[in-house]
Amino acid sequence: MQPLIPMDYKSLSEIIRSRRSIRIFDNKPVDTALLKEIIGTASHAPSNNNRQGWRFYIVRDRALLEDFSVQIEQKIEESLQSHKSVERLMVSYREHFLHFRKAPAVVVCCFVKPNRIQTELFKTDEENNHMSGELISLSLVIQNMLLLAESRGLGTLVMTSPLVIAREIKAALRIPPKYTIGAFVCFGYYDHRPPAPRHLGIDKILGHS
Repeated sequence: MQPLIPMDYKSLSEIIRSRRSIRIFDNKPVDTALLKEIIGTASHAPSNNNRQGWRFYIVRDRALLEDFSVQIEQKIEESLQSHKSVERLMVSYREHFLHFRKAPAVVVCCFVKPNRIQTELFKTDEENNHMSGELISLSLVIQNMLLLAESRGLGTLVMTSPLVIAREIKAALRIPPKYTIGAFVCFGYYDHRPPAPRHLGIDKILGHS
């Protein structure tokens, strides 16, 4: 069967291959209408039983992002005091917790927590007790967001490290209790595109049976 809408496979492949994670943004603001368009289109991703159990919060408030950053730094210091063995690692990595600090816009991406049946069903085996169809569904939306942003000349960065203060973020944004935060996605324009990272070839990741 032919695709409903003809697609240029080569162009789509190039967008996927050329997208980079941007950690330094310029000061040019990102239009709210453009973000809404990207999120709205991206949310046409498939979801677990079509529940579409996701919610998104756009954060631009510099004071709020700075407050999140300070809280994260405090959390890191507490962890260093409690876990001296990770101190060397954290000293070199801690800056990666805070790249959202200067992003022109941050989209906080949330998903519905697994219900009791899902939790009971999957908690019996360590191979699948991390399973959440809602999180996987949200991940599909996030990938769409990244590619749509790339097509519009916007840089993006997906972050999960801010989730060390997930409860505080939920309280500040008044996120309903049934949702949990999956990731931050930073958006912004940029001047420098990082070089391509090392990428595993298909023979390294594909099995046959």
